[in-house]
This record gives sequence, structure tokens and C-alpha cells, in this order.
Amino acid sequence: MESLSLSLPDDAKSAARFRAVSRSWRAALSSPFFLDLHLRHANTGPKLLCGPADIEPPLATADDEEEEDDWCFFDVQLGGGGNEPEVIKNLMHDTFPDEMPAPLTKPLCGLILVQSFNDGGYHVCNPVCAASGEEEYKVVRLFTGGGDSDGDFTEACCERGVRPRPAGVRPTAQKPPAHGLLVGEENPGVFLNGSLHFLCRDGGGVVTMNVADETFGSLPAPPPPSAVVGLEITATITELDGRLCVCQRERECGEWPYPYHLWLHGGDDDETARWEKLCCIDPSSWPEDDRNLLKSRWIAPLCLYGDEKKIMLRTGFCRVFAVDVDLAGGGGGGVACAPEILFRPEEHDATAGEFEDTGCPALGLYEESLVPVGLTIEEMVSSSPATRAWSDVLKWLPARTVAELSLVCRAWRAIVTSDRFIRAHAEHPKIAASPARVRFIMDPSFGIPFDADRVGEAPYEPDTFAASFVCGQPCRGLNAGSYINMDFVCNPTVGHHENLILDADDGELWRDDGDIFLGSIALGYDEEKDDHVLVRLAYTEKDIDTRTYQLRCRMRFVREGQWFPRSTPPPRPVASATPAYANGKIYWLVDPTLTPTPPPPSTPPPTACELVSLDCHDAAACDYEVVQGPPCHAGRGRVSILPLRGALCVACSDRDANTIDVWALNNHNDGDGDAWSMVHRLELAAYSPEYTSEKTTVMGVDAASGGRVWLTTGQSLGHYDPETRELVTVYRGTNRLSNDRFCAVICQESLVRYPFRRRFYDE
Repeated sequence: MESLSLSLPDDAKSAARFRAVSRSWRAALSSPFFLDLHLRHANTGPKLLCGPADIEPPLATADDEEEEDDWCFFDVQLGGGGNEPEVIKNLMHDTFPDEMPAPLTKPLCGLILVQSFNDGGYHVCNPVCAASGEEEYKVVRLFTGGGDSDGDFTEACCERGVRPRPAGVRPTAQKPPAHGLLVGEENPGVFLNGSLHFLCRDGGGVVTMNVADETFGSLPAPPPPSAVVGLEITATITELDGRLCVCQRERECGEWPYPYHLWLHGGDDDETARWEKLCCIDPSSWPEDDRNLLKSRWIAPLCLYGDEKKIMLRTGFCRVFAVDVDLAGGGGGGVACAPEILFRPEEHDATAGEFEDTGCPALGLYEESLVPVGLTIEEMVSSSPATRAWSDVLKWLPARTVAELSLVCRAWRAIVTSDRFIRAHAEHPKIAASPARVRFIMDPSFGIPFDADRVGEAPYEPDTFAASFVCGQPCRGLNAGSYINMDFVCNPTVGHHENLILDADDGELWRDDGDIFLGSIALGYDEEKDDHVLVRLAYTEKDIDTRTYQLRCRMRFVREGQWFPRSTPPPRPVASATPAYANGKIYWLVDPTLTPTPPPPSTPPPTACELVSLDCHDAAACDYEVVQGPPCHAGRGRVSILPLRGALCVACSDRDANTIDVWALNNHNDGDGDAWSMVHRLELAAYSPEYTSEKTTVMGVDAASGGRVWLTTGQSLGHYDPETRELVTVYRGTNRLSNDRFCAVICQESLVRYPFRRRFYDE
């Protein structure tokens, strides 16, 4: 096994690929003995990782194979001295739900704790090799809560969770000290010799927690510098050369530079262990150029460097330097020589930009490690026989009932929010056969839904609005639409609604980014990426007289949460009619008023409409196609498109006959005019003026009622029986004399919902 470890590449990514050779290789390379052996052999020196700048977006480096991929951490390979430059390589893809992840701890068996500052979340990750496994690690959070009348915190609480168990967190076996414990978020616990060490504020010492038995102890704080009287002292805690290290910072009136005092705790045994001063780093003795370059409120040690004769430190601006321990001196002596600059992020394209001076910069140490982070959420949920049994029971229930039961306990919530359960629920025969439902959107700004067949139980009537509310048909459980000038994605079944920020760089929620006409939002599903895709088309220029236009196209994958422009718009101008998704494609109606070559006055108008389709199996490739539509009585009524029973349909109204003809595209044979067949003719003359072909919209088919067609005018909602030609009104608005309309949508039985990034709401 040792020979195998020495023969494999040191980098964990390359070594992990050998697990695919055979099952025996996978078992050998995943064994605890080999993981520990590889960890020791592959990490003979410090390894740095650095994130992109806070202001400038990350740039792809030379070895990036996918230009559009974002990287949240880069591998900083320090030069060997002299004029040899550092090398920046891609290390870890951006898989965090935040734009500002920062490493908080040193690697523990290759794992580091990362904080996402915008959403306040914490993540355990292996930046080199992501894999699942069954090794257990305890994640501990220690916080202070509650205060007395004087504002002093009087109670502390400690909770711990075990990775990869899915049971969540629980209080530790022993409570932490009740008084005098105030820890800062900027000082995470340091693991050393089987215990976690938390540094208290205001000289409160160090609280220790034994990870095995979850008992607490304490260590005294290092003494303040003898020359410091009445000055503010800020301290950070870390591990240095296998010993506990506290870095004290003197600060008087905010003036830079201020000295940094490094203390190490150790001894032959617990009784003789004490704090020993390692050195004092005084930037005032540095040359002016180095002092200005390394100016920071947050200087902290990283590790010993260069045969353990130097200390590697970092600043809050992600700059890295080293000082000589022997020349730093103890007892308050300053550094006698200039620091050695090891890394400046502004010198590299990948990390160039502006960094903020922070106590938790996007820079830290990592290790080449094959150690797994733990089981994925899917694996944790399915690992327990009890959760598997509950999963089999819950997937029989309607989506709304399941969503309500997710509030029962954390275990149930973990089950029903996992991708595996959501897919199993959607594919269950009972759920898949459920008919489409109609729900009212009581408030379109927030997407508050209510069932159409229970609207009498609602606390108030559905609101009516003069503004245009557009919502497309469901696509794999989600609907997309727009209200006023805001696009949204929603799942009306479970009440999930997310407004879409168009231009996240500006942070203006309602900005249309130069589009002088309201855009058309469409939703499809990309099979290659296994994700919903949003396509937004908007005109920046539009002149019907000259038939000139400029059409802008943007795309966004729902999970990624970021719009990106596409240089290839559709080959035809699109109409304002709501798009539709069917047969793996998104369809738009073509606007005949903007087609390049209008027919001569003597030529009768065309008898068929045109459509444009986008193949969503690889949506980013922008594979458009022009599709010849069915006969649609051009010039005699409205035309709309929608999916019915999985097929693309075109609804053509005839104002003279007061009818709506519904045509279906057969066999997915795009471009063949003979492929269209009429599936319904809706005769509305007997129900006029409440229902007319000009103001009635076909919504969908109610399979539970024998194929009745849902119709809406915005003031009346009903279903039409094509066999008996009977139209039954389910709901009639009370404000029928105005032009205001209620909002009603078709939805599917689905639990699909995605967490969107909320960058500007969190700031």
C-alpha cells in the first residue's frame, strides 16, 4: 500500500481517478489506511488557496477547459525563491450559494470550514476532491444568547452535529461555562490534541471542549504585553507547529502600524503547560514600501515556513508574507529585517481586483487529501430505514399535504426537500396521473395561491388588476411569468414564488436594462444540465412601419441563478403571446407585423401562422428552428399557443363565428404542414357576451372531468365540454364592469422549488 501511495500522483484529483480502474482499486484507495498514508506523503509543505477579488469577477485561467465555469478558490503555488514567480491554478468550482465564501479554519484531514458571509451559512468542504464517505466529524457551534438588564450576556449554549448523520444538531453532553463566556464569530474554534479551543473576548481566556466526551475546560489567557497599558488589544487564535497560538494586536487610536505579539501554549504535561512568547512583529521597523503594501487591521499567522525558521502570515487584503523567527526576537523585540513578500493577488489575472480588509479573507491553507466530506444529503436521508419507510409513505400524498407535513420535524423536512424524493414523488403513478389544477393568484406580487374549487372558502375575493399578469403553463412543476415589469418563477401548488432580478450587477430590482419593450419570459428544461432554463426575449428597437427591430436574448439556469446574454436571437421576430414548452422545446409565435417582406396589397394574407422553436436538450447552443403553423384565420382573431396532454397546441379564434379552434402538432414532426390536426372546436356564441373568442383564453384540459377545457376571460372562469358544447362557470368575478382581471394559472402536482441567491436582499 505504501508503494502504491508513492507511485500515485501527489495531487488528490489525479489519485482519485485511479479509483475507476476496478472495484478492488476503489476499495484500496478509499481505505482509512491509504487515506492517511496519502495525506502524509502528499503534504510536505504549506499549500495556499485564494478566492477571487471582492469587486472584480473571477477570470478563467489558462488551464480552464470550460470558459463559462466559475471558480471560487485557486491554488497558489509559491515560487522557489529568487525570481521564480508564483503559479495560479484552478482548484475548486463555485458550488456555494454565496458569492463570498471564505475559509475559516486550517485543514483537518483535508477538510476546511468555509463561511458564506452573505447568507450566513457554514460549509464543510474538501476543496481538492469532493466525495462521499462514512467517516464521522463533529461540527460544534458555540454562541452566547440572552442578556440581563445591563446588556451583559449571561448564558452560553453549545450544540454539535455529527457528519454525516442526518439527525441535525443537539446540545452537547455538558453545558459550557455559564458566565464570562463571550466568543466572536471571527475566532472559530481550533482543534488540537482532541479538543476544540475557543478564544473568549475581553481577556476571558480559552474555553476547551473535549470532542470525545463533550466536556468543557479552560485555559488562562496569555498575558498582555508588559509595555501595553490602557491600549485596546485584539486577539486571534490558531494552531502553529502543533501548539496553540494566540496573536495579540495592539491598537491605539486606530493608528497603523501596531505591533503583533505571538504566544505559544505548551509544556511537558498539562500541569506544566504555559504560555511562551514566540516573537513580536513590529511593522514600524519595516521599509516604507513593505509597510504600505502590508498595511492591514487583520494580520494573522498561517504556519511555519522554510524549515520552520520563518512564520508565514496573511493580511486582510489576502497578501502573504514571511518573517524570520530568529530575527523577530522575543520579549517585545521587533523584526530586524524586511518581510519576504510571498503572494500578492493583484499580480495574477485570476485573483486581480479589489479586496476588502477583513478578518476572514478568502485565503487560507489546504491539503491534498482524498478524505471524503461525508455523505451527501441524498445519502444521509436514504441511509436510515425509518426515513426510507416514511419516504415510501409520503410520496403517495398530494404535494400540498407533503409540504405541510415537512413542518412536523427536521427529519421529515430533510426527506421531502431532497431531490431524490421530489423526483420519486413526481414519477409516482398516482401523482403523475393527477390532473392539472387551476389556482387563483390572490396577490401577483407575492404569488399567494388558492384553489379555484375552494375559492368560496378564501378570506377574500381574488384581487383584480388592470396591469397585465402573464403566467405560462407548468414545466416539470414550475411556472414562469411576468407581472408589470417583473419576471418570476413559481410553483403555485406549494406556494413557492421567486421574483427574478434581471441585472444583478446594478442591484435594481425593477430595472429593465435598456429594454424599451416588456420582455417575454419562457421556461423549459435542459436535459443536458438537468435543470430548468429560463429564456427572456425583449425588443430594444421596434418599428412596425419600417419592419426593423432588435431582439435581445438572455438565458438563466434556475439552479445557477445568474442571467447570461446569448448572441444568437431567434431568426424571426416573436409576438407578445405567452410562449409554451412541449416535446422538449420552447415555442414562440412569430409576429407577422415585423416579418421582413410584407405581402403586396393585392395578395391575401397567409392562412397559416409561423412559430419559432428552441431545442432545450442543449439550450445554450441556441438551436432555433422556424415551424409552419396550422391554418389560423389570419386577420380574423387572436392566436395563442399552449401544451395540451403533452402536445403543442395552437388556439385560433374566429371573431366572426365566435369560435376557437385548437390545433395539435402530431408526432413532433416540425415543419410539416400536414402534421397539424384540429382536436377541439369551442363554440362560444351561446355564452356571449360573457365569453367571446376575442377575450377568452384556453388554459388547459381537465382530465379528471373527461377532457373538459378550462377557459378564462379574466373575469369569469369555467370549463367547456367539447362533446356536449356545455360551458360551466366555476367562478364569476364581482367587478365585471371594469377592465380589471383576476389572475388564474394552471399548475401541476409538484414539490419542485429552488433556493435562489439573494445577494442584494442580504446586504
